[in-house]
Amino acid sequence: MNIEKDFIILTSFVAGGIIIASGLAAVFQRWEVIPVTLFAAIMFPLILLQTKKKFAHISENLENIVFIITLIVIAISFIVLYKPM
Repeated sequence: MNIEKDFIILTSFVAGGIIIASGLAAVFQRWEVIPVTLFAAIMFPLILLQTKKKFAHISENLENIVFIITLIVIAISFIVLYKPM
């Protein structure tokens, strides 16, 4: 269990780095990366609280929802990209 906690803490550092990097990119360059910053800000506490059963269940459900949304966005982007002229 101690090794798992270490992995969760390291993963939360990655989420914190994503918040900082995308936040700086949003401020200095483009506002299109703000969704990345918001998503990382939402995922950061969920990653830290993975040891609790309730939050692990919530993050698993969010993972399934995000997978479905990503699949739909990829399908729509292929349809828009390769539509006949």
